[in-house]
Amino acid sequence: MTRESVATRFGGFPTVEEGETWPLCDGCAGDLTFVAQVDYSRDGLHDKLPIVFFTFFYCWVCHPWGQDREKGRWLVRSYTGLRRPKVLVQGDGPAFVERHAVPRLAKSLPDGAGMHLHCRELWDLVPGESGSREAWANWDVVDRAALRLTQERAPRPHMRNAGVAIGGYPYWVNGGDKTPVCTQCTRPMELLLQIRPSELTDADWGDVGTLYLFMCRKHTQRTGLRIQCT
Repeated sequence: MTRESVATRFGGFPTVEEGETWPLCDGCAGDLTFVAQVDYSRDGLHDKLPIVFFTFFYCWVCHPWGQDREKGRWLVRSYTGLRRPKVLVQGDGPAFVERHAVPRLAKSLPDGAGMHLHCRELWDLVPGESGSREAWANWDVVDRAALRLTQERAPRPHMRNAGVAIGGYPYWVNGGDKTPVCTQCTRPMELLLQIRPSELTDADWGDVGTLYLFMCRKHTQRTGLRIQCT
């Protein structure tokens, strides 16, 4: 396995295990579009899930938005090892220009919408219900606590995950927390990859849409997808 073939990239052509074919959409029966792959053994810098590599494909004809009934119109292929990897080339060229990313490890916390699920200690510091006038008036309590926990000087470190992210916590751009639950163990899944509009990828979803991929830590074949637009 060469480092170049499994390098984290957006666009281009995917690396697969020898013998694998291009995935098809269960909805329209057309080819799924390759969006991204991640060398998770190297670039998964947070609390790692038990995989070393994954790829992500999506159907731009059916345009799924993350409902369970839409599974098969997008695909995450994950691997605990690649024995004979090869780059799978198809058609006249890739759907998106190939671009590479070098991840940076940074401390972060859940955003406001995810505090109640991921960080109850901070959530309990905010009086009132989420969205209420009382809660917003006391949101600086969370900001101060977040700064103490992360030992950072920058304001609002719990918003660092607002861009493209591998692992960590999802940054919900519109609405409440939509973290999917594993259908096998009923536990909330963990963020695998978050893609928002940036210079890294030509892929986009709706009106300034951000896409979130999730995976169950125990049942890694159980994955989830969500999309939010601003």
